[in-house]
Amino acid sequence: MLQKVLSLLVVFTLSFYFSASAQDVSFAGKISNTKNEPLAGATVVINETGKQIFTDADGRFVVSLQKGTKYSFTVSNAGYASKTITGIEAVNNLDNNTIEIVLEYNLKTDLSGVTVVATSRRQENTNALLTFQKNNTALSSGLAADFIKRTPDKNTGEVLRRVSGTSIQDNKFVVIRGLSDRYNAAFINGAALPSSEPDKKAFSFDVIPSTLIDNIVINKTATPDITGEFAGGLVQIQTKDIPVKNELSVGMSLGFNTQSAFKDFVSNERGSTDWLGFSEGRELPASYPKKYLAYASLPAAEREAIAKSFNHEAYNENISAATPIQSYNLTWSNVKRFKNGSAFGSILGITYRNSKLLYNATRTLFEKGANSQYFFDYNDEQNKYSVNAGAIANVAWTYKKNKIAFKNLFNQLLEDNYYTRTGVNTENLQNISMRSSVLNQRSLYSAQLEGTHELPVKSIKFNWNLNLALNDKSQPDLRVQTYGKSIGVNEPYRINLRGNNTNRFFSELHDKSFGYNASLSMPFQMGAHKQTLKVGAAATVRLRDFKAFIFGFKEPTDASLQYLPFNTIFNRSNINENTGFALSTDLQNPQDKYYGVSALSAGYLMLDNKLSEQLRLVWGARFEYFEQVLKSNKQGTEKAQVVDTDKFDFLPSVNFTFSPNKKTNYRFAVSRTVARPEFREIANFTFFDFEQIASTAGNDTLQRSSIINGDIRYEFYPKAGELLSLGAFYKNFSDPIELRLNSASVATRRQYQFQNAEKATLYGVEAEFRKSLAFLSSSEESWLSNLYFNGNVSVIFSEVTLGNLDANGNKQAATTRPLQGQSPYLVNAGFQYEGGKGTNISVLYNRIGERLSLVGNNDFGDIYEKPRNLVDLQVSQKVMKSKGEVRLTVGDLFNQQFATYENRDSKKAYNPATDKFFATYKPGTTVTLGFNYTFGL
Repeated sequence: MLQKVLSLLVVFTLSFYFSASAQDVSFAGKISNTKNEPLAGATVVINETGKQIFTDADGRFVVSLQKGTKYSFTVSNAGYASKTITGIEAVNNLDNNTIEIVLEYNLKTDLSGVTVVATSRRQENTNALLTFQKNNTALSSGLAADFIKRTPDKNTGEVLRRVSGTSIQDNKFVVIRGLSDRYNAAFINGAALPSSEPDKKAFSFDVIPSTLIDNIVINKTATPDITGEFAGGLVQIQTKDIPVKNELSVGMSLGFNTQSAFKDFVSNERGSTDWLGFSEGRELPASYPKKYLAYASLPAAEREAIAKSFNHEAYNENISAATPIQSYNLTWSNVKRFKNGSAFGSILGITYRNSKLLYNATRTLFEKGANSQYFFDYNDEQNKYSVNAGAIANVAWTYKKNKIAFKNLFNQLLEDNYYTRTGVNTENLQNISMRSSVLNQRSLYSAQLEGTHELPVKSIKFNWNLNLALNDKSQPDLRVQTYGKSIGVNEPYRINLRGNNTNRFFSELHDKSFGYNASLSMPFQMGAHKQTLKVGAAATVRLRDFKAFIFGFKEPTDASLQYLPFNTIFNRSNINENTGFALSTDLQNPQDKYYGVSALSAGYLMLDNKLSEQLRLVWGARFEYFEQVLKSNKQGTEKAQVVDTDKFDFLPSVNFTFSPNKKTNYRFAVSRTVARPEFREIANFTFFDFEQIASTAGNDTLQRSSIINGDIRYEFYPKAGELLSLGAFYKNFSDPIELRLNSASVATRRQYQFQNAEKATLYGVEAEFRKSLAFLSSSEESWLSNLYFNGNVSVIFSEVTLGNLDANGNKQAATTRPLQGQSPYLVNAGFQYEGGKGTNISVLYNRIGERLSLVGNNDFGDIYEKPRNLVDLQVSQKVMKSKGEVRLTVGDLFNQQFATYENRDSKKAYNPATDKFFATYKPGTTVTLGFNYTFGL
């Protein structure tokens, strides 16, 4: 199949390459003011032809120009100084046919007083970039599509680790300024993304392919017009919007992992639709009664018939080759412009990725003491199969100062980790042989209908957004089979049916959210400067339905059946209520399901005051009223248990900017935000993860956290594309929520539970830079002017205060430690070369300090993640008259070991003399060769 796809792409590409190209090409631009606000209805005159056009609601315009001819544009808008830009020339490379123009506000109302400033096209793009960087209303960091394209990152999770102060946990969960995923929020196209995980408050960013992203911005300080529910950062993802030209882009790549490619890959039999991201053949039988205890009350004959209806051939193993990692993408952009000045545009895109990767992992836990022996010592041979399929469908209509857009994103992700575990468990005095298939399937659909309108009354802007998100996750037939035998005894392995050592687990999570947000921005004059008052409202309603079913097996009276091999032991002929294996529901609990509803209502008022040429103040307050109801069952009964909470929060914020000149900013920000419990965190459901050898439980007494945030930052913009910033931040938490080890834990059954600490503080410094190396050469045309060195460094400290109680509930002396998930430092650095002939080279480096991964207690030490150096390399070259691009990437060049360790001394850094490894594996180095081609339509 792969060969057919390759052949079709090559033929399709060559047929377009040899076709004749048109002499006229599209040239696009955007007009904005010095507050980064788009100017709708601005006039653009092409001086050589006299043609006059107007910008749309986003301040954008598109004009057809003849290749090889130079033009000049004159841009004007009421209340602003007009500007003439010279040296505009359309070229073959469609990506270069753009310009961004910034108009400065002018108090004089008569046109004779408006000055006309002449600049070149290159200077104007420079001014626009500089203005955008320095005039954000709040402290933020971000990445544009062009930078993302120059990295080997395949999904949003990997892209986010490039942002200042940001790291990624498990390749998908974001940690910002040392705060774990539960303290960060995610938005897409202005709409909130619900938690994607059944066991924690987090959004899995690996579900969104990087090729569908237009830009990512992380707000690190609050303003009244964004949600108040974050402490680390608010991740805002924008997918691609209305295009400026008609084109079709196709691409494909093949990746070769050094420890996986072409080696034997072991799994259970794949379903016929698994390759599309939809599992098949792993469903819970329809005949099984889902009401608690209903199965156990059935006659024995009915129970046996239902037990035999399970797919018992699912345990069969299949060996295939670990084929290269395959990625495909197709994007169609189309825009139709009408004589009345309106335009209708659309972007349709699909992405697909398929991989088979092999890992050799170890898991070990030791007793306390210098010469302690291990509780267990396991080796896992992991076979990870992954499919990620995504689609985007965005359409937009613009007319004069109005725009309406309908944006849709769908993603389907399937991951199956089939692993075999061997090793020793000294606590049970057993040699272990275990097999498990852990399949996770996620579906995400996000839709937004949004509008932007500039009203005819005093240039008031009205923005609105209606949004819907559907997020489903299932674990169909998570299978575990554990065999054991006594240590040092020559005897066959025997199936272990005690507890949940051998089980089949099914779970379904359905999360729906829908909401709206709307705002009015009203400009007004105060003194010599233009001001803005913004008022708005928003609401989001979420519904979550979760249910889980776990099954064990009762020991057969025919003891010989317990020694059968893994693939035949549970054949239908061995399922028997009398002498064979009987399906057991003893592991099920009434709290294995819950239903939750939450409603968030918000309103805000924000003032953007230009106090002088140097002083800007963005301030105001947000009001949020949150209601949450969760219904589950009490332990051991079918009686309903309802958690019902509501809370009103007043969330003020102030962002102050002092700009002594056009290249320098001093920023100061203070705000209050909150972090509310997620449904999962207050549900009494407990799930045991065999891969992590630990369980996670909820806590219905959790309180929401309140956070006071403070930031200061110095920014210096020497020239376009260059930045130097240095900042400090401080956060004070009341009732912070953490995942902590329960005192009931034992070595082979660690139990984690969500709990409130008494208080916490976090503070740190961060620096960011991007600098051209042109200063190393005396020639302005030197290749060094296209070579940039960029990076960011964060140093973070935190302290959590735990309110300890004795057995009688009396308060004892408090203890302190770092926040869970916090790293003491983060480093990102890299070189980027952007050659004039379409050559781009990127070398990127990433390292995080020792991160507190799992919190311990008096019996088990804290588990830290060991730092590793991550180096990625990418080289790309434009070909075929700049319509094609060949890209070579090398991911994780050094292939250093991922490792977590139990910290056993007062220093947090890994000490081989005292600390003990808890889990280790190597991911391998991945070499990828890709090709993209864009057809002008």
